Amino acid sequence: MRIHEGRGFLLRTGQDGPLAGWLPLRVLDSVVSVREAPWMALQALAGVSGAFPGGLALLWDAPLAWLDDMTPEHRRAFLGTLVRLPGLQLHFREAAIAEELEGPVAAWFHAPEPPTGRLGQAWRQGWIGWVPESGSAWSIPGFGKTQSEAGEPLSAGSLWGEVALPLGALSEIGINELASVIGDAQAKLEWDFSLRLSARAWPEAFPFLRRRAGWRISFLGGREFEVGRGNWEQAAARVKELANELRESLCCPIWVGSCHDVGIASRLGHQAMREGLPWRASLPIPPAPPLFAPGFGTDPRELSAIEARANFPAPMAEIVAHPPIALLRVPHIPQESAVAALMRGMTHPPAIRWLPPEIPPPCPFTAERPWPAAGAFTPLMDITQALQMSLFDDLE
Repeated sequence: MRIHEGRGFLLRTGQDGPLAGWLPLRVLDSVVSVREAPWMALQALAGVSGAFPGGLALLWDAPLAWLDDMTPEHRRAFLGTLVRLPGLQLHFREAAIAEELEGPVAAWFHAPEPPTGRLGQAWRQGWIGWVPESGSAWSIPGFGKTQSEAGEPLSAGSLWGEVALPLGALSEIGINELASVIGDAQAKLEWDFSLRLSARAWPEAFPFLRRRAGWRISFLGGREFEVGRGNWEQAAARVKELANELRESLCCPIWVGSCHDVGIASRLGHQAMREGLPWRASLPIPPAPPLFAPGFGTDPRELSAIEARANFPAPMAEIVAHPPIALLRVPHIPQESAVAALMRGMTHPPAIRWLPPEIPPPCPFTAERPWPAAGAFTPLMDITQALQMSLFDDLE
């Protein structure tokens, strides 16, 4: 992976090809039959996943009945191995798939409403995540959004790279400068990738399409943006203008999203403080480490309210390609009624993954801002069912 650090932004790309991508299961099946040779398909999928340094999202757009010819033990082993391939995320809409998964895995359930029943229990245990979504397109947190014309099957897509920048730097970043840096990086990537394709060093299971390859513009520092009294409406307008200008300049898809990489957030925070950039004013004052919060809410490692960690401003919800990711650390597994009460108060819910004590928090573990114990976080309670003492109980 290549990393280029600019004034107020960080650009990540692959070495000689796309940084990340997403692959529908039906596209994989057209190359290696999942129904007839599931283990060969798994081997091909491992090769595709290894080709993307930024990760691969597998979109399960086929019925689970494709695996009916396998014994229950083999089906469970196949799915268990699939979701544990390095760098791979499973995205699915059929609830029955979750019944075959055991333990916390890199999997996301897409549905308009939060899951309930057995699937909801797996979600609240932290085994899977939930992406609020309606419609035929797939919103993939951390990647982008699928592009499918009406009546056309779902196709694979990829990212040349990602540009991450703090929300506070929006008004200071020059669009022409950013487009020039991205354009130079893409020109080199396309040249190197052409050499790789001519050498047949690209996995055949992933059909690369030039018009389906684009860039991701991601934002972080939502907490610092609100502390600095930033205006979300103005920020959304600026983001929309930036994305449109880059689409016209680069002639490729541009997906807008949120950045949840704590390493990038730390690097941009230290850069702002070290170089005295204007948006450093909202960062913590030394000796506290100058770290931006990933995404639009507060840092998931901070002891803050759940609503603050799951913040998703309405103006940003209209322009992002996918909802931001909220990693919600809680002292115990939340109850279904408490989660339902929380959801009723959210107009635009993010993609939520619960982190109860049984689930280890995600990496990296840094001394700058470590994860507190799960018991230190505020529990999620359903206040509508709280019992209140009568005003006249003590008069009897």
